[in-house]
Amino acid sequence: MTERPKVFVTITQQILEEQFTRNEIPSRSKLYGLVPCELGTVWQESLTSYINRLAWRHHVLPQHFVAEMIVPNLCRSYSRFQIADFCRKEAMSVNGNGPLAQEWVSILENLTERFDLRFLTLRWWVGDLLPRKLLRDKPAWCPVCYAEWREAARPAYEPLLWECHPLTICLKHHRKLESHCPSCQKQQPVIRFQAPVDQCARCNAWLGSEAKAGSEPEGIEWQRWVIQVLEELHVAMASSGIPSWEHFFTNLSASCEARGEQSRLAELAGLARGQLATWLRRSHTPTLGSILELCYACNVTPLQILLGDLAPLKQVIAEGKPRRPPRARREYRAFDREHCLERIRSILDGREGPLGYAQLAQQLGHNGSTLRYHFPQECAELSKQITEYRRQRAEQRIESTREEVRQAVLALHAQGVYPSYRQVVERIPHPTLMRHPETRAFRLALCRDLGWI
Repeated sequence: MTERPKVFVTITQQILEEQFTRNEIPSRSKLYGLVPCELGTVWQESLTSYINRLAWRHHVLPQHFVAEMIVPNLCRSYSRFQIADFCRKEAMSVNGNGPLAQEWVSILENLTERFDLRFLTLRWWVGDLLPRKLLRDKPAWCPVCYAEWREAARPAYEPLLWECHPLTICLKHHRKLESHCPSCQKQQPVIRFQAPVDQCARCNAWLGSEAKAGSEPEGIEWQRWVIQVLEELHVAMASSGIPSWEHFFTNLSASCEARGEQSRLAELAGLARGQLATWLRRSHTPTLGSILELCYACNVTPLQILLGDLAPLKQVIAEGKPRRPPRARREYRAFDREHCLERIRSILDGREGPLGYAQLAQQLGHNGSTLRYHFPQECAELSKQITEYRRQRAEQRIESTREEVRQAVLALHAQGVYPSYRQVVERIPHPTLMRHPETRAFRLALCRDLGWI
C-alpha cells in the first residue's frame, strides 16, 4: 500500500440527474392489482365477485373494505347502516351498465392501477340497453362448479353470466343455477360480510355439491343460444363497439313496413297483440330477455338487427313460419279462493307452522299482493303471527347464546384465563350471535361478577 497525500473527487451534477431520470420509480397502486378470473372470456368474473376476492386478499371483510376504500370516493354519501343494506340488496347494480357501475369501476381502477376492470360489467356486453331486469336481485351459482374448483384448488368466483337475468342453467353440468342455501334456504348478499363466495353468509354451510342433475333439452338449447348471443355482443363491443339500441328498434321497424307484417312478426315471436307495436313506437322498452326471445324464434341475433343485417329477418316474416318455436309464456294460474283460505286458516289455527303471507303466496304460485288483495284481514293476522314467532325465536337464540357464553366464561375463569371477547367467541358454537349488544353486555356482567373487571 502507498500513501497518497491528496485525493481528488469530481462530482458531475448532470450525470447524477440523468441517472435518477433513467431509474425513475414507477407509480405504485394503493391496492393489490388482483387479476380477474377468466378475463377476456365469456366466463369472466363479475365486478362484485372481484370486490369480494380483493377484500379477502387484503385480509379485510368485504363490507368493511367497501366502507373504507370505495364509499368515501363516491359522489353519494352512505351511513354505516345504508352501506350494509346496500351490500345485501342493491349492490348487484354495480355489475350493470348504469352510471353507478361506471363510478365503482373508475374508483377500483384508480386504486388497483388495473384498467381492465371495466370489462367486468355488463356495459361491455349490452351497451346502453335499459337496465330493467338485466341482472338478478341476488347471486346465483352452480354447486358442481364450486365443487370442481375446490378439488382443483382454484379460487371460487361468480361469473358475470351467472348474474344475468336470462341465464338459469349451467351448461357445463346441465344443472339449474341455485339461489338459496341448501342448508338454511337463505339467499346470499351481493357483497359478503364474513363468509367467502362459496359459503353461506348466514350458516357458513358450503354451497358446493358433487351431485349432478340434468335438465330439459329445450332449455339447454335456449340457454346455449343466449350465451352465444351474449358472447357475440361482448366480442363486438370490445373490438369496435355496438350501436345504440335505438338502432335496434329502428331497424326492426324497417323490417316489417308492409301491411300486416308487424302482426305476423308478433305472432311468430309469441308476443301479445299490440306488444310489438309499443316497442316500435318506443312507448315501452322491452327487457333483454324479451328481445332475446323474439330473436330466438326468428333465428336472428340482436347484433344482426343492430348492424342492419335485416335479410334473414325479412325472410322469416315473408315465410310466416318461425325458425324455432317461441319461448313458452308463463301460464295463467287460476286463483283458487277456497284452497288459499284453507291454507291461511290452517296456519292461523296452528295446524301448520307460522308463515308470512308472501311466503305462503309463493308456495301457492301467486304474488303476495294477490293474496293480500283477496284476504286483507287474514294476511294482517299472518304478519302479526310470524312477527311474534320470529321475536320468540330471537329471544330463544339469545337465551341459548347466553348459556353458551356463561359456560365459556366459567371454563376460562377456572383455568385462570381472562374471558375476553375473542376467547369467548372461539369457544361457543354460534360466534356470530356475540355481535348482539345484549350478549356483549352479558359477558361483561359475568366478568364483573367474577372479579375480572
